[in-house]
Amino acid sequence: MTQPDVLDRFRLTGRTALITGAGHNIGAAIAQGYAEAGADLLLVDKDKEAVDAVAEGVRRATGRHVAVVHCDVGAASAVDRILATAQEHFTCVDILVNDALAFGAAGTHSADVTVAEWQAALDVNVLAPARLSAAFVRTLVGEGEGVIVNLLSGAAFAPVPLAAPYSVSKAALWMLTRCFAKDCAPRIRVNGLCPGTMSPDGVPRTEELRKATPMGRGGRADEAVGAAIYLASAASSYSTGDIVYVNGGFTHLAGYGDEVISADPVGRPRSKGGNTV
Repeated sequence: MTQPDVLDRFRLTGRTALITGAGHNIGAAIAQGYAEAGADLLLVDKDKEAVDAVAEGVRRATGRHVAVVHCDVGAASAVDRILATAQEHFTCVDILVNDALAFGAAGTHSADVTVAEWQAALDVNVLAPARLSAAFVRTLVGEGEGVIVNLLSGAAFAPVPLAAPYSVSKAALWMLTRCFAKDCAPRIRVNGLCPGTMSPDGVPRTEELRKATPMGRGGRADEAVGAAIYLASAASSYSTGDIVYVNGGFTHLAGYGDEVISADPVGRPRSKGGNTV
């Protein structure tokens, strides 16, 4: 049997991707990368101005069809709005990227986190991906094959001081990834993408974090795009229930030492659009 050209396996021509958290940083970079690889897009973010700007930039640069939904994915009603827009604009959606995130509590001791703060993190980081993944499997992808990519975090694999809601919810998202991968194979593949601390310009949050990262620098949002395209494309056709790490070696080779935590407790809100390890 003739195999396609290796680069063609990374193409997303004829595909449609739904991306949450698409207004900033990694989500925005993935949107641009997917469109350049040939996909049409349904972008979701509660920041109307930001996601509209991303959508317009993608349209101008690539000519792809881009639809937008302005909503908080943590709200139970968000799925209905997203489904309605998807069905209005596209025949099917065959790629889902769950990138939206919430910290829940910032720099707070685990014993002091309120129920509302726990719920805020769980709503966005666990329940929203669960609801959207169910809608994707049952409705959006139709009878065809599909791919789900969940944005994880190093905080899912090691307890991070003062960031319990974020760490716990991201750990739950990893288990959710594995459960959907197990239940949906082989028609739908479900994998995790674990980025490090990334920003559009790659400037690390603190000097201590830079020194603790084996690559010796912060990551740029566009450096997660190659892995995101790989996981969405035919290039990863034999991968499900897996993780691709793009975090400068932080998770496996470094971690949250005392110097990193004392300089900048993980869980403290970043500037608008930042994603945290």
